[in-house]
Parts: sequence; C-alpha cells; structure tokens
Amino acid sequence: MTEPGAFEVPKDRARLAVELLRIGVGIVWTMNFIFIVDPANHYFGNFGQTALSFAPTTLGGPALARFVAANSTVFSWSIALLTGYLAVAFTLGLTTRWACLLGGIFSAVLLGTQFGSIFVFPGGTDVGEHPLYLLIYFALVYGGAGQALSTDLWIANALEHWREGREARGLGERRGVWAAGSAARLFGVYFIAGVVISFGIGAGLMVALPPTSTPAAAPATVSYENLSIVINQTTGWPQYVPANFTVPTGVVVFTITDNDSPMTWSGCPCVVTGTQGQTEEVNGSPIAIVSSVNVAHTFNIPRLGLSVYSPGQSVVRFRVDLLNPGSFQWFCIAPCGAGTDPYDTPPMGVAGYMTGTMTIT
Repeated sequence: MTEPGAFEVPKDRARLAVELLRIGVGIVWTMNFIFIVDPANHYFGNFGQTALSFAPTTLGGPALARFVAANSTVFSWSIALLTGYLAVAFTLGLTTRWACLLGGIFSAVLLGTQFGSIFVFPGGTDVGEHPLYLLIYFALVYGGAGQALSTDLWIANALEHWREGREARGLGERRGVWAAGSAARLFGVYFIAGVVISFGIGAGLMVALPPTSTPAAAPATVSYENLSIVINQTTGWPQYVPANFTVPTGVVVFTITDNDSPMTWSGCPCVVTGTQGQTEEVNGSPIAIVSSVNVAHTFNIPRLGLSVYSPGQSVVRFRVDLLNPGSFQWFCIAPCGAGTDPYDTPPMGVAGYMTGTMTIT
C-alpha cells in the first residue's frame, strides 16, 4: 500500500502541461478575486452601473442587464464568492472537475451577456476572454486535470490508504472516472451539459424578461428640464442645481450645463443607457459612449436604468420617456469627492449636491 502524498510530480510532459495550465487559470482567478476585495476598486458599489453598461450589447436585449443591476447585491456577492472558489479550486487542484463545470457555466453566461462587447461593440476584441476560458476548461477536462500536483490527488490517495483490505494502487494510476477512455464521457457529462444548461437558463431569462420596446403610439407630451452643475461658493464643492425637481410623465428633454472642470475617470465604461436611442448629445453631437478622459460628473437613476455622462465645461442634452409617476433618486457616480478618497468623501452622496430626487407626476 502506498503512502499518501500531498502532491505527485507528473512523469510526462502532457500531464505536466495540463496541470500547469490549471494552476495558471487559478492564478488568473486569484487576481480577479484580489481586484474584487480591494476597496480601492469599489467593486460592490459600482457593480450595478457596470452591469448596465452591457445593456446595449447583451444578447436578447437590455432586460437581463437591467435585472442584474436592479439586484446588484445578490449578483455581486454571488460572483465574488464564485470567483473566490474558482481561485482556490484551480490553484490548489481542489474539486477540479466541479470547478471546470462551474467555470464553464459562468463563462458561458458572461459570454451571452457580454457578447456585443466581445464581438460587435466598437473597440471590442476579436476573441475575448470567455471563449478562451471555455477552450481552457475543455482542455482541462479532456486532459484529466487534477490528477497530479493537486489536492484532489492527495485526498484520493489518502482515502485509498485508509481503506483496509483493498488492493493498493499507484499514485499516478488512473482510476474511476479518470480511467482510460473516460475523459470524453466526462467532458460530455460535465462540460457540454453545463454549457447547454447555462445557455438554456440565459435564453429562459431573456424570454421571461423581454426588452421593452417603445410602442408606436400617439406623440407624447414633451417637457423640458434644465440642470446646471456649478461650484458652490461657500463649500467649494460641485453642485447640481436644482437637486430636487418635478417633471410630468411623457418625454422629457433634459439639459445639463456642466461648469466644472474636465476629469479623467479611467474606470468608467461610460456607456449611455436609458435615454431615447441610447445616446446623449454633448455640445450638439450625439454620442453613445462618452470618452472617459474628460468626464466630470454623471446623472444616474438606477430604477430607470438611466446613465448619462457629463464632460466638464460642456452642455449635455438627452431625452427620456417617463411613463410611471413616483419619486426616483438620482446620483452622480463619478469620483468627485473633495477628500482623500473621491468615491467616499463629500460632495459624493451629499443630498443637494451629488444626489437628489426627481418626482414624476
């Protein structure tokens, strides 16, 4: 009977390559997890806005992205926990097959929701990371990852060592579902089935949450609302004026006159959503993606899926069809705080400055 060892060095180059690929994927997921937990990246605070940025290019329309944004707490924590699991599972070779299954489902779902950003959206890549991840998971499953340099192997050998009366087997020998000829069957069960199921779930969500289309009805009432961003002479903070205002139902034409200075916001996807045509006019020019190099402020109403970006020293105009009366909180998500952390210091989040209420009557 062979003593269980924590890790066994593989004896052939192909097996070593598969295990090194598995560890490399683990390192990538570890870096993703570090990004999530780093407070400086504001992952949880910006999750809803990031989800909305994919609305214009999601397969089946923007409904799924808006659903995710509306339930950002649940989805952000689910993705954070799954990312942490994949980081540990692939790096240590722990529950490797389940990690390939869940990783494949995760990448398939993200591929569907980010399809336009990968293949269609201007500036998107030709391949994208999620198709590459799917190919890697296929290689890991087909190549039998987890049979060397892994915690899975250590557990299997420890259990074997503890079973009395059983015939001893070598540490490097394939057995059970890893037996010769079973890799293709394992791929079919765990990988293809997982990907097909995930696309089925995605298609079901798209059917259950179809994109809202604008009906060809009679011309709606058009009203106008003018907002300004000024520098408060007492505090020195930028301030929306007015912060609280009332508009009627129907089409509202908003004009934001931004008197603040331009600012580079490197973490901004800056995709306009929730307006007619999914565009805004900046100094008279229609734009769907605003350059992040000079965005000073934003105007966001999450419950309406509205995201508008205001470059410094500019005039922004956009049209919104407001159908339902009620009170809706708006806020600016651009990091414009005056303290050491521009995300968490005033005027960010201060009522009457960078947040307020729009009432629809």
